Amino acid sequence: MKFKAIRQYLEDGKRVSRLVEQVIDDLDPGDVVIKTQFAAVNYKDARGVMGVGKVIGRFPCIPGIEMAGVVSESTNPAFKAGDVVTVQGGRDFGMRRDGAYSEYVRVPAAWVGRVPAGTDPFDVVAMGLAAYTSALAVDEILKRVKTTDGPIIVTGGTGGSSSFAIDMLAGLGYEVVASTGKKSEEEYLKSIGATRVIGRDEIAGGDKPLEDQRWAGAIDAVGGAPLDAVLRSAKKRAVICAFGNAASETLTTSIYPFILRSVSLVGINGNHPVPERGEIWQRMAKGGDLHPKHLHQIAYPIKFENLLEHCAKVMQAGIRGRAVVTF
Repeated sequence: MKFKAIRQYLEDGKRVSRLVEQVIDDLDPGDVVIKTQFAAVNYKDARGVMGVGKVIGRFPCIPGIEMAGVVSESTNPAFKAGDVVTVQGGRDFGMRRDGAYSEYVRVPAAWVGRVPAGTDPFDVVAMGLAAYTSALAVDEILKRVKTTDGPIIVTGGTGGSSSFAIDMLAGLGYEVVASTGKKSEEEYLKSIGATRVIGRDEIAGGDKPLEDQRWAGAIDAVGGAPLDAVLRSAKKRAVICAFGNAASETLTTSIYPFILRSVSLVGINGNHPVPERGEIWQRMAKGGDLHPKHLHQIAYPIKFENLLEHCAKVMQAGIRGRAVVTF
């Protein structure tokens, strides 16, 4: 049986992704074979597909770190043909082992999570790593910042993770300010919960080591200069959660927000397989306090054959929300 996949190759020192035909034995070993129904597109995935940075660490390799589908065969008794399952992040899936951008996936059973009965697998992938990472950050805010302490700023506002963060924070009663380089998306950002929308250059209002105290907390998805601006304009005892590097992987800042205002900078890593996600993952389900209320406004489907084109748009900051690839 032949099927289609996107594989990345290293050719003359360049990383090149192509749509190719495969057979099951072309895939990395594993005890569960899954027919893919949906796969997510994270910023990290787009970087990998487009050969930016070193996301892909082995060649050739199929990118994509999140998917859901139906088990077609399993040598592990934990799963049987017909089970609806998901594989999301963790280990080397889609980076050093063949990943989600394939009509069939083969993985170890330990990486596989069940999609609960009655749950749409599209929704599971639509939330996925993006919403889970945002939920981890929102939970840190919730533990230490009261809704009356002041506004929470979310950078990279139109991205998938940032959109989920805006939705969750607003649902919990926080005043949410969205920062974006795309002011044309103000209506979208307000529709998912932002109270105000500001440009990147409006975060701090100046370039002094400490600016006026504005933010009781923050969720930063971009790093670099915007994160520095957030730190310099944070209130005393503010909690700043960071998980992105779309602007830069380098942070240049001063010690003053930490030693004079007791600001906390919390790193967030959501790259955990579904079986290890625990309470936060449960709270993201319908009825939970971290369930995104605007899920189907944030997430939208794209066809597998359009994935390469979509990843190019992601790298040009030409999209909003979160794409889900349909097979």
